[in-house]
Amino acid sequence: MLQELNGDDLYAELIMLRTNDRRYFIVVEGVADVAVLDRFVNLDDCLPIPAYGKDNAQACLTRVIEDDFPGVFAILDRDWLGLLPGDLEDDRIVHTDDYDLDACIFFADGVYIGIASSFCAGSGFRIDAAGCTWESLREACIEMAFPVGLLRYVSEQNGLGLNLTNFPLGEVLDTDLSVNLDSLVDLAISRTKKGSFSKQHILTVLSNEQSMIVDRPRYCSGHDLAKAFSILIKKRWKAKVGADLIERSARSSLTPMGLQRMTLYANASKWTDGTKKRIWRI
Repeated sequence: MLQELNGDDLYAELIMLRTNDRRYFIVVEGVADVAVLDRFVNLDDCLPIPAYGKDNAQACLTRVIEDDFPGVFAILDRDWLGLLPGDLEDDRIVHTDDYDLDACIFFADGVYIGIASSFCAGSGFRIDAAGCTWESLREACIEMAFPVGLLRYVSEQNGLGLNLTNFPLGEVLDTDLSVNLDSLVDLAISRTKKGSFSKQHILTVLSNEQSMIVDRPRYCSGHDLAKAFSILIKKRWKAKVGADLIERSARSSLTPMGLQRMTLYANASKWTDGTKKRIWRI
Protein backbone atom coordinates (compact mmCIF):
# COMPACT_ATOMS: atom_id res chain seq x y z
CA MET A 1 0.00 0.00 0.00
CA LEU A 2 1.28 3.48 -0.90
CA GLN A 3 0.31 4.72 2.58
CA GLU A 4 3.11 2.58 4.02
CA LEU A 5 5.86 3.80 1.69
CA ASN A 6 8.70 6.11 2.69
CA GLY A 7 10.38 8.53 0.29
CA ASP A 8 12.74 5.94 -1.19
CA ASP A 9 9.90 3.46 -1.60
CA LEU A 10 7.82 6.08 -3.37
CA TYR A 11 10.69 6.84 -5.73
CA ALA A 12 11.00 3.14 -6.55
CA GLU A 13 7.25 3.05 -7.15
CA LEU A 14 7.56 5.93 -9.63
CA ILE A 15 10.30 4.07 -11.47
CA MET A 16 8.02 1.03 -11.73
CA LEU A 17 5.10 3.17 -12.91
CA ARG A 18 7.27 4.73 -15.59
CA THR A 19 7.73 1.37 -17.32
CA ASN A 20 4.21 1.57 -18.73
CA ASP A 21 3.02 5.13 -18.04
CA ARG A 22 4.52 8.05 -19.96
CA ARG A 23 2.49 10.75 -18.22
CA TYR A 24 4.05 13.34 -15.97
CA PHE A 25 3.85 12.31 -12.30
CA ILE A 26 2.84 15.13 -9.97
CA VAL A 27 3.71 14.28 -6.38
CA VAL A 28 1.44 15.88 -3.78
CA GLU A 29 1.37 15.48 -0.03
CA GLY A 30 -1.91 13.65 0.49
CA VAL A 31 -5.15 12.29 -0.91
CA ALA A 32 -6.97 15.55 -0.05
CA ASP A 33 -4.69 17.31 -2.55
CA VAL A 34 -5.50 14.68 -5.15
CA ALA A 35 -9.20 15.19 -4.46
CA VAL A 36 -8.82 18.85 -5.37
CA LEU A 37 -6.42 18.60 -8.30
CA ASP A 38 -8.00 15.64 -10.09
CA ARG A 39 -10.80 17.95 -11.28
CA PHE A 40 -8.36 20.36 -12.88
CA VAL A 41 -5.32 18.35 -13.95
CA ASN A 42 -5.19 17.04 -17.52
CA LEU A 43 -5.19 13.35 -16.64
CA ASP A 44 -4.29 12.37 -20.19
CA ASP A 45 -0.86 13.90 -19.66
CA CYS A 46 -0.44 13.99 -15.87
CA LEU A 47 -1.06 11.78 -12.86
CA PRO A 48 -1.23 13.24 -9.30
CA ILE A 49 0.32 10.84 -6.79
CA PRO A 50 -0.05 11.23 -3.00
CA ALA A 51 3.15 10.89 -0.96
CA TYR A 52 1.29 10.58 2.37
CA GLY A 53 3.30 13.33 4.00
CA LYS A 54 5.64 16.16 3.11
CA ASP A 55 8.73 14.35 4.42
CA ASN A 56 8.02 11.46 2.04
CA ALA A 57 7.42 13.87 -0.83
CA GLN A 58 10.65 15.77 -0.24
CA ALA A 59 12.69 12.59 0.21
CA CYS A 60 11.30 11.24 -3.05
CA LEU A 61 11.95 14.52 -4.90
CA THR A 62 15.50 14.59 -3.56
CA ARG A 63 16.12 11.27 -5.33
CA VAL A 64 14.36 12.53 -8.46
CA ILE A 65 16.63 15.59 -8.56
CA GLU A 66 19.81 13.65 -7.79
CA ASP A 67 19.13 11.13 -10.56
CA ASP A 68 17.56 13.71 -12.90
CA PHE A 69 14.65 11.31 -13.28
CA PRO A 70 12.43 12.80 -16.01
CA GLY A 71 8.76 13.68 -15.88
CA VAL A 72 8.33 13.98 -12.10
CA PHE A 73 7.13 17.20 -10.50
CA ALA A 74 5.51 18.22 -7.23
CA ILE A 75 2.94 20.59 -5.77
CA LEU A 76 3.73 20.93 -2.07
CA ASP A 77 2.49 23.00 0.87
CA ARG A 78 4.30 26.30 1.43
CA ASP A 79 4.43 25.73 5.21
CA TRP A 80 7.42 27.76 6.46
CA LEU A 81 9.15 28.24 3.10
CA GLY A 82 11.03 31.53 3.23
CA LEU A 83 10.63 31.76 6.99
CA LEU A 84 12.56 28.71 8.18
CA PRO A 85 15.13 26.46 6.46
CA GLY A 86 14.41 22.89 5.48
CA ASP A 87 12.12 22.97 2.45
CA LEU A 88 13.39 21.54 -0.81
CA GLU A 89 13.43 24.09 -3.64
CA ASP A 90 13.75 23.26 -7.33
CA ASP A 91 12.07 24.23 -10.61
CA ARG A 92 10.28 20.87 -10.51
CA ILE A 93 8.57 21.86 -7.25
CA VAL A 94 5.74 24.36 -6.97
CA HIS A 95 4.53 25.51 -3.57
CA THR A 96 1.05 26.65 -2.63
CA ASP A 97 0.34 30.38 -2.43
CA ASP A 98 -0.68 30.15 1.22
CA TYR A 99 0.27 27.81 4.06
CA ASP A 100 -1.30 24.78 2.38
CA LEU A 101 -3.81 23.98 -0.35
CA ASP A 102 -6.76 24.09 2.04
CA ALA A 103 -5.68 27.58 3.13
CA CYS A 104 -5.51 28.61 -0.54
CA ILE A 105 -9.08 27.42 -0.93
CA PHE A 106 -10.16 29.26 2.21
CA PHE A 107 -8.83 32.54 0.78
CA ALA A 108 -10.18 31.90 -2.74
CA ASP A 109 -12.99 34.26 -3.76
CA GLY A 110 -16.50 33.01 -3.09
CA VAL A 111 -15.76 29.60 -1.59
CA TYR A 112 -16.35 30.05 2.14
CA ILE A 113 -18.97 32.78 1.82
CA GLY A 114 -20.92 30.30 -0.31
CA ILE A 115 -20.53 27.62 2.33
CA ALA A 116 -21.77 30.03 5.00
CA SER A 117 -24.81 30.80 2.89
CA SER A 118 -25.44 27.10 2.31
CA PHE A 119 -25.32 26.05 5.97
CA CYS A 120 -26.63 29.21 7.66
CA ALA A 121 -29.26 30.70 5.33
CA GLY A 122 -32.14 29.53 7.52
CA SER A 123 -30.66 31.05 10.67
CA GLY A 124 -30.45 34.71 9.79
CA PHE A 125 -27.37 34.70 7.60
CA ARG A 126 -27.67 36.97 4.57
CA ILE A 127 -24.64 37.63 2.36
CA ASP A 128 -23.23 41.14 2.87
CA ALA A 129 -25.51 41.91 5.82
CA ALA A 130 -23.80 43.19 8.97
CA GLY A 131 -21.45 40.47 10.22
CA CYS A 132 -22.11 38.36 7.13
CA THR A 133 -19.57 39.83 4.74
CA TRP A 134 -16.66 37.74 3.55
CA GLU A 135 -14.27 40.25 5.13
CA SER A 136 -15.84 39.85 8.57
CA LEU A 137 -15.92 36.04 8.35
CA ARG A 138 -12.35 35.94 7.08
CA GLU A 139 -10.99 38.15 9.86
CA ALA A 140 -12.88 36.27 12.58
CA CYS A 141 -11.41 32.95 11.37
CA ILE A 142 -7.89 34.36 11.09
CA GLU A 143 -8.22 35.75 14.62
CA MET A 144 -8.79 32.20 15.91
CA ALA A 145 -6.41 30.29 13.64
CA PHE A 146 -3.43 32.63 13.78
CA PRO A 147 -2.28 31.97 17.39
CA VAL A 148 -2.27 28.21 16.77
CA GLY A 149 -0.30 28.70 13.57
CA LEU A 150 2.12 31.03 15.30
CA LEU A 151 2.71 28.49 18.09
CA ARG A 152 3.31 25.88 15.39
CA TYR A 153 5.92 28.21 13.87
CA VAL A 154 7.55 28.92 17.25
CA SER A 155 7.70 25.19 17.99
CA GLU A 156 9.40 24.49 14.66
CA GLN A 157 11.71 27.50 14.96
CA ASN A 158 12.90 26.48 18.43
CA GLY A 159 12.88 22.70 17.95
CA LEU A 160 10.23 22.17 20.62
CA GLY A 161 8.33 19.41 18.85
CA LEU A 162 4.97 20.45 20.32
CA ASN A 163 2.09 18.26 19.22
CA LEU A 164 -0.20 20.62 17.32
CA THR A 165 -1.55 18.06 14.85
CA ASN A 166 -5.36 18.15 14.56
CA PHE A 167 -5.33 20.74 17.32
CA PRO A 168 -8.68 21.07 19.18
CA LEU A 169 -9.09 24.81 18.66
CA GLY A 170 -12.43 24.98 20.45
CA GLU A 171 -10.81 23.97 23.74
CA VAL A 172 -8.65 27.12 23.96
CA LEU A 173 -11.25 29.76 23.06
CA ASP A 174 -12.82 32.22 25.48
CA THR A 175 -16.53 33.01 25.19
CA ASP A 176 -15.82 35.86 22.75
CA LEU A 177 -13.98 33.36 20.48
CA SER A 178 -10.58 34.87 21.22
CA VAL A 179 -7.74 32.41 21.81
CA ASN A 180 -6.59 32.19 25.41
CA LEU A 181 -2.81 31.98 25.04
CA ASP A 182 -2.32 30.39 28.46
CA SER A 183 -4.77 27.62 27.57
CA LEU A 184 -3.22 27.27 24.12
CA VAL A 185 0.26 26.65 25.48
CA ASP A 186 -0.98 24.45 28.34
CA LEU A 187 -2.90 22.19 25.97
CA ALA A 188 -0.06 22.01 23.46
CA ILE A 189 2.34 20.94 26.22
CA SER A 190 -0.10 18.39 27.64
CA ARG A 191 -0.54 16.81 24.18
CA THR A 192 3.23 16.41 23.74
CA LYS A 193 4.55 13.16 25.15
CA LYS A 194 8.28 13.90 25.07
CA GLY A 195 10.22 16.96 26.11
CA SER A 196 10.62 19.39 28.98
CA PHE A 197 9.01 22.77 28.41
CA SER A 198 8.93 26.13 30.14
CA LYS A 199 5.44 27.52 29.66
CA GLN A 200 6.59 31.05 30.48
CA HIS A 201 9.43 30.88 27.98
CA ILE A 202 7.07 29.72 25.23
CA LEU A 203 4.61 32.51 26.06
CA THR A 204 7.42 35.08 25.95
CA VAL A 205 8.67 33.88 22.58
CA LEU A 206 5.09 33.71 21.29
CA SER A 207 4.42 37.29 22.39
CA ASN A 208 7.67 38.58 20.88
CA GLU A 209 7.00 36.91 17.54
CA GLN A 210 3.40 38.09 17.47
CA SER A 211 4.44 41.72 17.89
CA MET A 212 6.59 41.55 14.74
CA ILE A 213 4.16 39.81 12.37
CA VAL A 214 2.14 41.78 9.85
CA ASP A 215 1.01 38.99 7.50
CA ARG A 216 -1.09 36.88 9.89
CA PRO A 217 -2.82 34.80 7.15
CA ARG A 218 0.62 33.43 6.20
CA TYR A 219 0.66 31.47 9.48
CA CYS A 220 -2.83 29.97 9.21
CA SER A 221 -3.27 26.38 8.11
CA GLY A 222 -6.34 25.34 6.17
CA HIS A 223 -7.34 22.85 8.88
CA ASP A 224 -7.26 25.51 11.60
CA LEU A 225 -9.19 27.95 9.42
CA ALA A 226 -11.88 25.34 8.72
CA LYS A 227 -12.18 24.58 12.44
CA ALA A 228 -12.43 28.30 13.19
CA PHE A 229 -15.13 28.68 10.54
CA SER A 230 -17.08 25.73 11.93
CA ILE A 231 -16.94 27.22 15.44
CA LEU A 232 -17.89 30.68 14.17
CA ILE A 233 -21.00 29.65 12.26
CA LYS A 234 -22.13 27.43 15.12
CA LYS A 235 -21.92 30.32 17.59
CA ARG A 236 -23.43 32.98 15.35
CA TRP A 237 -25.99 31.01 13.34
CA LYS A 238 -26.40 27.70 15.21
CA ALA A 239 -25.04 25.74 12.24
CA LYS A 240 -23.99 22.25 13.33
CA VAL A 241 -21.39 21.17 10.81
CA GLY A 242 -17.93 19.82 11.58
CA ALA A 243 -14.65 21.06 10.19
CA ASP A 244 -14.15 17.91 8.11
CA LEU A 245 -17.39 18.48 6.20
CA ILE A 246 -16.49 22.16 5.85
CA GLU A 247 -13.15 21.25 4.27
CA ARG A 248 -14.69 18.69 1.92
CA SER A 249 -17.34 21.18 0.86
CA ALA A 250 -14.69 23.84 0.28
CA ARG A 251 -12.52 21.57 -1.84
CA SER A 252 -15.46 20.68 -4.06
CA SER A 253 -16.46 24.36 -4.33
CA LEU A 254 -13.16 25.63 -5.73
CA THR A 255 -13.86 26.90 -9.25
CA PRO A 256 -11.55 26.80 -12.28
CA MET A 257 -11.21 30.58 -12.03
CA GLY A 258 -10.30 30.26 -8.36
CA LEU A 259 -7.46 27.88 -9.22
CA GLN A 260 -6.31 30.00 -12.15
CA ARG A 261 -5.90 32.99 -9.85
CA MET A 262 -3.37 31.07 -7.75
CA THR A 263 0.29 31.45 -8.66
CA LEU A 264 0.68 27.67 -8.37
CA TYR A 265 -1.46 27.38 -11.53
CA ALA A 266 0.89 29.53 -13.64
CA ASN A 267 4.03 28.09 -12.06
CA ALA A 268 2.98 24.49 -12.73
CA SER A 269 2.00 25.39 -16.30
CA LYS A 270 5.67 26.16 -16.99
CA TRP A 271 6.55 22.48 -16.60
CA THR A 272 5.14 21.76 -20.05
CA ASP A 273 6.76 24.69 -21.88
CA GLY A 274 8.18 23.42 -25.16
CA THR A 275 6.29 20.12 -25.01
CA LYS A 276 3.00 18.84 -26.35
CA LYS A 277 1.74 18.00 -22.87
CA ARG A 278 -0.61 20.13 -20.77
CA ILE A 279 -0.69 20.20 -16.98
CA TRP A 280 -4.23 21.58 -16.69
CA ARG A 281 -7.48 20.75 -18.45
CA ILE A 282 -8.72 24.30 -17.82
